[in-house]
Amino acid sequence: MSVPVIKIKEEANKIHDNSLDLWGGAFNFSHEKGLAEWLKNSIDAYIRDNISDKDQHVLFRFTDQSGDASSLIECIDYCGMSHIDIEKAFRWWGDPNAATRGMKIMTYGGHGNGGKFYMRQMFQQSYFVTYRSGKLNIFGFNEHRKYGFADGFENLEIPLDKALKIAGIEENIIPFACLKRMREGTSGFTVVKGTQPKKIPRGKINVSAICDRLKYHPQARRPLKFCSVGIIHNGKKIFDTLRMEDIEPLPDFEKPFEFEIPEIIELKDGSDIQQVHLSNKKYPAGSLILKTSSIPFGRAGRKADLNCIDIIGEVGVLASYTMIEVGPLKYYPQAQYIYGECMCPILEDPDNDCVANDREHLLKSEVSLALLQWISQQIDVVGEQIASKENNEKEKKDLEITDEFNQILNKWKNQFMNRLFTEVFGGPGRGNSTGGTGDEGTSGGENGDTDSDGGKGNSGNIEGGGGEGELKKKGSAMPRVLLSGYHEDPDNPGQPFNLNERHYAVYQRPQDVKEGIYWINTSKVMAKRIIDTYGVDSSKWRDYLFQRYVDIFVKETIYRLAKKEGGSLRPEQIDEEIMHITSLVYDKAANDLEEFLLKDRFSGGGKNESPK
Repeated sequence: MSVPVIKIKEEANKIHDNSLDLWGGAFNFSHEKGLAEWLKNSIDAYIRDNISDKDQHVLFRFTDQSGDASSLIECIDYCGMSHIDIEKAFRWWGDPNAATRGMKIMTYGGHGNGGKFYMRQMFQQSYFVTYRSGKLNIFGFNEHRKYGFADGFENLEIPLDKALKIAGIEENIIPFACLKRMREGTSGFTVVKGTQPKKIPRGKINVSAICDRLKYHPQARRPLKFCSVGIIHNGKKIFDTLRMEDIEPLPDFEKPFEFEIPEIIELKDGSDIQQVHLSNKKYPAGSLILKTSSIPFGRAGRKADLNCIDIIGEVGVLASYTMIEVGPLKYYPQAQYIYGECMCPILEDPDNDCVANDREHLLKSEVSLALLQWISQQIDVVGEQIASKENNEKEKKDLEITDEFNQILNKWKNQFMNRLFTEVFGGPGRGNSTGGTGDEGTSGGENGDTDSDGGKGNSGNIEGGGGEGELKKKGSAMPRVLLSGYHEDPDNPGQPFNLNERHYAVYQRPQDVKEGIYWINTSKVMAKRIIDTYGVDSSKWRDYLFQRYVDIFVKETIYRLAKKEGGSLRPEQIDEEIMHITSLVYDKAANDLEEFLLKDRFSGGGKNESPK
């Protein structure tokens, strides 16, 4: 496709060039931002023509450098501008009515600067070819950043077909409804052309990367929801409709969170507190909507740009803030799952002067500062809920891993305990234990067939005192060791048995004594401290679990010794047996559980997968 030779007839800018150079320095922006500005301008043209969303079509066309032909970026819409539109709107800078053309309509464009500065700053030469009511105009910027009409192309009266040829538009890329309007004379077309774009190495345009960034750009996201935007690269159509993919929400957080903006917010600045009004009779209270993503945006590639809060105006985005930019967040890691938009009508009150020219951030004011402070607080509200869920899931996973360790210790205990007590007390190792005494049920398990009575607890008025056995009962050959908060409560099927940090590290209720059950309390302060500090897969945590088994061995020893001695024990007897039993347990564990207890990370493999 040949591009006509265009010579711009320079004319004086409506603002001094020095001011434009200073102002334009901030507009040496990325191409996706510039294309978003062009897109908004095209949609505003459709809005002014009262064209419905479904009939709004915009085409971005990219052509790589080839031979003597420069690389080219184009934006095509099917509306067109008249000579008076150019004179009264495009030639002016900083006009708040540039996008509306004085009409009482809401448009995406603001001061009419973004698209022009993209043309002026980011191309060697840029211009638009526009056709309306049978007349063609070409207007743009030359290599000196001077603007004007192209020589020979001002208000040129020519037929549509010739105008399309000059613009380099083939009929086969024009949607049927648009071409029909053009032939009926109710609309025209505009092609914005930028030659030799900056930041394009060797003239090869990475269209895929630009499109990926464009569809997540805050100024493009909303327009892309409603307008059909096609992409052509080197004559080949690569996207019929450019769209941002849907974001899958975080499980259990599928519904958006909606917060109404208070009428008055206290703005804190050190010790100073100022009341700031964020609504009045003319501008009603706005709202903040927060949504979640199933994947934290930090790991979401291009979607990471969505980890922000868009400040929405009546039409389009007034500003956009990443989570870092919003303000201090207590739950910043959880904020990586959050995105949203905030509408605060008072921001568009001319007296507040909050909307910046480039629409990246709000202008600093009491209103904008108070709003951002409030938004950060609401993000923390949602972040705290996500953190709570994460903690619950972590605790569940920690208990699953702990249960694997507990199974290893239970198996080892069953192999070793019976032999141990046979050697220590003589005779069979079953049915010799009795109920113990204790403030919270620290009583012995019931092992095997026994006709013995359980010992009475001396503090029966406190929950979980020692058990009292009256009936013959066939118990488990070995006591079972279960985990609180994880294993099912035998008295409440389907529900875990929960303890808190005030219960003993090894706990029994009277009914547990009869069933031969011990509970390891996973809610003890030391238990949680070890997990938080070293992790559930650390040797310190496995050692903590092993020590609770040592506690159980000691308890069983005392109960059995009391039974053997007829209930009367001297302190030195207890001391001797405890030392004896613990010595045997540690010696046996040193051989059987060496890797389990001493290895930094234990995967369950090796010689200790099945304890001896």
